[in-house]
Parts: sequence; C-alpha cells; structure tokens
Amino acid sequence: MRKLILSVVLVLSAALLYGAEASAFSNSGSCGGDCRTCHSFKTRDAQDLLGSLNPQVKVLGVDKSPVGGLWQVTYEFRGQKGITYIDFEKKHIIEGKIIDIKSRADITDQKLSEMNRVDFSKIPVKDALIMGKADAPIKAIVFDDPE
Repeated sequence: MRKLILSVVLVLSAALLYGAEASAFSNSGSCGGDCRTCHSFKTRDAQDLLGSLNPQVKVLGVDKSPVGGLWQVTYEFRGQKGITYIDFEKKHIIEGKIIDIKSRADITDQKLSEMNRVDFSKIPVKDALIMGKADAPIKAIVFDDPE
C-alpha cells in the first residue's frame, strides 16, 4: 500500500510540474500575451550568444517566434541565410522547422523565402542589354562576364 501511495504522489507531482512548465508561456500568464513585455533578446545578445559558438555567424535579426517561449533568430553563415530558435531562458538552440498543423504551412520556410527574396527593382539595369519587349510582364535577368 505504501508503494502505491508513493507512486500516486510521484505521478501527481510530475503532472503538477509538467502543467506548470506547459503554461509558463501561455497567453494567460503575467505577460498579458506579449512575452516581449517580460522577456527581451536583442540582436546584440543573439550575436554574443551565437558568436560564442561560432564567430563566423552574423545575426541579422531577432523576433518573437510563432511558438510561445522561443525567439526566432535570423542569421547569415558563410553567405547562407538561416533561421534558428532560442528559448526565452537562452539555454537552448533549436534547429528545425516550425509547421502550422492546421494549415500545414512551413512557417520557417516562408520566413526563409522572405529573407532570400530578391527585389529586382534594386538591380541596376542602366547599361543592360535588353532582349525582347522592355515592358514584358515577366522578365529574366542574366548575369554574364563578357571576358
């Protein structure tokens, strides 16, 4: 009987602890739904943290992730842009994708696509050789070295 009571106490304790952890970043917490009012993580903080792991990493920005309790950190490493996630306690780095279950949208991939999108209006074409109609709805830009 004593073992049964001890088992029940352990299970209840684990449930209480798990429940407290699960609700730590819920919208009903003291943050009022916007965790940035209680937690902060600036680009410089992220640079210091990730730079201590690899000095070649350049942090581009920090924002609240779509998942509570995580920061979304955009970075560049060896010319490639990427996204990683860091918990609010700044103890864990999470690599991977965030996928919205309902819409099946890959949130991480959408953000990466935004980051890597080229604004063609910023490419200088003053001295470009134009082939075809200049006002065509679809344009292709080809870079070539004539030498």
